[in-house]
Amino acid sequence: MLMKNRNARTLFWILSVASLPSSIACASWTSTTYPGPKLDGSEGVTYFLDSTFSNKRVHVLKIDLTHRGVKLRGSAMSEKGLTPSEFSKKTGSVAAINGDFFDGLLQPIGLAAGTGEVWPKSADTNEWSFLACTDDNDCIIEEHNRVTPWRKDWSTVVGGWQILLDPNFEWTSAYDKSCGDFCTIAHPRTAVGLSEDRKTMWWVMVEGRQGTLTGLTLSDTAGVFKRLGAEWALNLDGGGSSGLILNGKRINGRPLNEPLERRVANCLGVLFTGESNQP
Repeated sequence: MLMKNRNARTLFWILSVASLPSSIACASWTSTTYPGPKLDGSEGVTYFLDSTFSNKRVHVLKIDLTHRGVKLRGSAMSEKGLTPSEFSKKTGSVAAINGDFFDGLLQPIGLAAGTGEVWPKSADTNEWSFLACTDDNDCIIEEHNRVTPWRKDWSTVVGGWQILLDPNFEWTSAYDKSCGDFCTIAHPRTAVGLSEDRKTMWWVMVEGRQGTLTGLTLSDTAGVFKRLGAEWALNLDGGGSSGLILNGKRINGRPLNEPLERRVANCLGVLFTGESNQP
């Protein structure tokens, strides 16, 4: 756990497509991509492992938000402290990742909501940003240095630090240097992004702290989303908190100094309702 003093308070940082009717498809990319396991009921979701960087393992999940069978689900307050695997099992999520940074009491730092309920003591600030979605998959990522009023139709919210991309901002290596070790060191990362039309969401989970297998800097993580075609991207909690669950199984390796899956404040999941986009 890293501690960082901001605004006179101590924060505990835990660093933390297309339809697929019969086979995994590869998204457009600047280098070779390798298909991953087919997700149960995977219509509307694509998973692949990218190889843009040497000595890296970058997992990418592409989610078609226009698909009627896709539903996003954030942790409710009663689900605080579950591992991503436990959250996936409890909610029936076919895919799940960890969410907000959190303090020593597993309280999210920033705004968080699940099943339409805002977490107590959870709030947006201009320092922290968030991903928010309605039940109809109308999703936004809050832009850099904003405070956004709460919308009653938001059912799922996960928060993060920092904004990696928005239409008027890009996190670059210059920002890495001003940020310090959290940004300049190649850590494991978890992040989310949205396309310009907000019809496509990407999850990126970068492995690291596994001997010669290292993570990414924050600016390199922003670069992943640029190559994917995202217009907005947000860094979530990472490091030992990072986890990607597919079909109920964790697919990322764990840091060598922390082999067991970490309990986190909240998670983000994808569920399939069984509906099809076919007429």
